[in-house]
Amino acid sequence: MKYTTTMIAALSGFAVLAGVPSSAVAFNAPEGKAVEKETLEDLIPDLKKPELWIGSSAPELSIAKFVKGDSVDSFEEGQVYVVEFWATWCGPCIAAFPHLTEIQADYGEDVRFIGVNVWEREKGQERMEMVEKFVAKQGDRMGYTVAVEDGSSMADNWMTAAGQGGIPAAFIVDGNSKIAWIGHPMQIDEPLEAVVAGEFDSETAGKEAWNNQVLMAGFQTMASSLQKGENIETARKIGNILINDHFADDSGGLNAVAWMLLNSPAEEIGMKDYQTALAAAAMACTKSEWEDWGIIDTYALAMHKTGDTVSAIKWQKKAIELAKVDDEKGGTNAVAELEERLAEYEEN
Repeated sequence: MKYTTTMIAALSGFAVLAGVPSSAVAFNAPEGKAVEKETLEDLIPDLKKPELWIGSSAPELSIAKFVKGDSVDSFEEGQVYVVEFWATWCGPCIAAFPHLTEIQADYGEDVRFIGVNVWEREKGQERMEMVEKFVAKQGDRMGYTVAVEDGSSMADNWMTAAGQGGIPAAFIVDGNSKIAWIGHPMQIDEPLEAVVAGEFDSETAGKEAWNNQVLMAGFQTMASSLQKGENIETARKIGNILINDHFADDSGGLNAVAWMLLNSPAEEIGMKDYQTALAAAAMACTKSEWEDWGIIDTYALAMHKTGDTVSAIKWQKKAIELAKVDDEKGGTNAVAELEERLAEYEEN
């Protein structure tokens, strides 16, 4: 598996961007015929918007016990809330506690933070005692209201209903008791500031969030198809849409699509797919000013797969050169793997 450019890393920070450079790969319509352009949603017909979404009324709070801070029975008009979901076994949740504490201190009474414990293995009284001891041990790291859900009601009515499969996850509830934002608590600062100031556009935010959901689903569908060797033609279409319509200015996204195509074990994948990957990798290198060793590594592999081994060797050496001086992004740890690929190119 490639050292840093994984599917999960590539998915973070994706944006829907316009503009198609001349080097992008596009489908050609039959001469004289107008063809309606397919979208990611067309290619993923089973994708449905979650029941709970931005703009929806916030579900009721269903709390078994408030273990820290003042209890909150319901959402009051004019009051902004942050409902954040966590578990004792969740490392990223624990890492987010100080940030949430800092924001709660900054906003004071303008925002009420409620950390709701979910998804614990322990049940009933055993769970309650375990969470109470855990929260007490955290001390000032959890400087906001903390609660334990009633059974699995909060997880079901909030997390599952919103299609959220991982924690930590935070929901901003505006002064009208509507869901204004859903996301990772470490990314909450900007939207929360806008909500408190009354400047947050929930309609636009909802559309953007759904576009990103569709984008992620498209990427995952393509990855699964290429790995399993199923629905390859659909995967190709998704790849072209990602390259041309969504990742034109996103070097990480372009690189991820190219890498998947170049490393698919599917028998149907061949030269035309490698050429698509080469175009995407070249775009990614240009966007990163030919200074990202991970992307250049992908470009070199694309050169090798399309038959230009001389260029593959040249650019792989460049990738190694850059990686050797990159401690911050793990380049030094990847040198051995890069050198192995170089040796493979030099053998051919």
